[in-house]
Amino acid sequence: MSAPNLPAPAMRVVPWLRAAIGLMWIVTGVISLGVYPREASYELLARSGMPDMLQPYALFGAALLDIILGVLCFIPRRPPWLWMAQAVLILFYTLVISIKLPEFWLHPYGPILKNVPILAVLVLLHVVDNSRRHSRRN
Repeated sequence: MSAPNLPAPAMRVVPWLRAAIGLMWIVTGVISLGVYPREASYELLARSGMPDMLQPYALFGAALLDIILGVLCFIPRRPPWLWMAQAVLILFYTLVISIKLPEFWLHPYGPILKNVPILAVLVLLHVVDNSRRHSRRN
């Protein structure tokens, strides 16, 4: 069933957006687990205020959370909180980075600025999923 107010061609893009977001989380989690140099990750965590003793747990926990959020994007009956939980996590990361590592706002590849369109996609996916849930109930 389609979400009201979205034409059928737009609805055909929704699965691609869902897959793109899921892939982003999974790949980010895998990269954090060991592709990206662990010491460099610890250095960023230290600069963000994370105590040395907690850095391995924070890195592993965040990577695992990313992978779980990504996998959940691919299940047919996603939890109703999924898209907004991702948005809150991205906003949290953005806030911490903005305060503790503000130079990332000036990075030429725009790693923080890219959060803006990702947040827009998450809002769209939330609206579509909620509309579908509401349509199934009626």
